[in-house]
Amino acid sequence: MSTPLALVIGNKNYSSWSMRPWVALRAAQVRLQERQLKFESQDWAAHIGKLSPSGLVPVLWEGEPGAGFPTWDTLAIIERAHELFPAQGIWPEEAQARARARSICAEMHGGFRALRGAMPMNIRGRYPGKGMNPEVARDIARVSALWKGARRQYGRAGPYLFGAFSAADAYYAPVATRFVTYDVALAGGAKEYQLALLEAPAVREWCAAAVQETEFVAADEPYAAAP
Repeated sequence: MSTPLALVIGNKNYSSWSMRPWVALRAAQVRLQERQLKFESQDWAAHIGKLSPSGLVPVLWEGEPGAGFPTWDTLAIIERAHELFPAQGIWPEEAQARARARSICAEMHGGFRALRGAMPMNIRGRYPGKGMNPEVARDIARVSALWKGARRQYGRAGPYLFGAFSAADAYYAPVATRFVTYDVALAGGAKEYQLALLEAPAVREWCAAAVQETEFVAADEPYAAAP
């Protein structure tokens, strides 16, 4: 593709929605420019209106950010990337596996609100036991079942949900980090998959940058006092 791509993202420590397409595209070896807007910063206030039609991140720009063609919303970005790079393995190659991958991504996109609300992504933080309640426990059980089911049916050719790394793995990468932050105990195949996902090169690269960030956003830090 000759048109340059740019991905507008938020804080790597907090922005699970930004992490998903960044990891998916990085793992697929798609070349792109990164434009980061930190939450509650002057940079955000000055540029979010131009760089995001929705006022949210992430946004994929084809061409100059703010002047080219934008695609926003995580799932839409992944679908657009698949259209632009159909041979890069963003979705599984086999049709039913691809449909299942889309289903489990859509379930995360619109569901698991108890888990996402009570255990917000905070890669540098450690809050063992915080956020756990019956609704969160049910979400965790469902995530574990999805992981084990996909691995059992489609994942025999590799360590990821559908064998090779795909958008489905990128979509659940923020969840894998949450289970570390809040010390959520997994077992068996779910634990094995979590460890494999955290060791994926694109996930490790994102997390390494996340732990270096020092910004404190109170809305994303319900279990910590402001420094």
